[in-house]
Amino acid sequence: MRSHKANLFVCASLLLLAAPPVAAKPYMIVGNDEKLNWDENGKPVLSPSGRDSVLIVDLEDPENPKIAANLPLKNSVVGPPVNLAINPSGTLALVADSVDVVKDGDALKQVPDTKLYVIDLEASPPKLLKTLEIGKQPSGLDISHDGTMALVALRAENAVGVLSINGKNVELTQKVPVDELVSHVEFTPNGKTAIASKFVNHKVALLSIESNKKVSYNKQDLPVGLWLRIPIEVGHRFRGEAGQRSDLMSASVPR
Repeated sequence: MRSHKANLFVCASLLLLAAPPVAAKPYMIVGNDEKLNWDENGKPVLSPSGRDSVLIVDLEDPENPKIAANLPLKNSVVGPPVNLAINPSGTLALVADSVDVVKDGDALKQVPDTKLYVIDLEASPPKLLKTLEIGKQPSGLDISHDGTMALVALRAENAVGVLSINGKNVELTQKVPVDELVSHVEFTPNGKTAIASKFVNHKVALLSIESNKKVSYNKQDLPVGLWLRIPIEVGHRFRGEAGQRSDLMSASVPR
C-alpha cells in the first residue's frame, strides 16, 4: 500500500531583510512534521513523536541555499502553516508546537501541545534559546512591526496569547479570551489593532492594543468569506487558504 507522506509538507516563514547598519542573515525557517501521514485512501496515519525538525536555511546565496542549523524540535502541520515567524531585526525566531501524538491504549491519537520555541538566530549556528509553555494548541502567530511583542492563537483555549519581547527575552504576559476557536492572529500596520481568525463561523475578531502593550477584546467581530483561516495583508485585504479574498477589511480595519 502506498503512503502519501506528510514529511514533505513544509511550513516556511521567509524574511528578506533590508540592509540595516549591521545586516542580519537572510534566513528562512522550515518546520518538518514527521508524525502525520496519509494512506492511499486519504486516511490519516499517525507515527510516534521523535523525528520532527526545524531547519534554519541561509539564503545569502539564493541559488545555493544552505542549512545553517537542523534543530530536533517537535512541530506540527495541523492547522494553518503560519506557526512560525522571524522578528523584524532577524535576530530571533518563534515556532509554535501545536499538536502532539500520544499513546491511547494500543493506538495513537493527537492531543494539543502547549509549547513555543524561541530560537536565537544570531548564534553560530542558530540554536534553541528557550521553550515556553503558553497554552493549549498554539497555532498561527505574528510578531509586531517594532519587534516588542507577539500574539499567538491558542486554538484549544479559544484565546489569544500575548508575549512580550525584550531583546532575546520572551515571556507570556496575558491570555485574551475571544469566545470561539481561533486559528491565526496578525497585527495591523499601525500596531494598535490585531485581527484573529474565527474560521468556524466565518468571521474575525478585532483586538485592541494599548500603548502599555495590554490587549483587549471588546466583542467586536466582522464577517468575512468562508473558512478564513489565515488573514494576511492586514489593513488592505484578506486571503483565505483557498485563495479567497475579502476586500471588506480594507475599509473596516484601522491602518
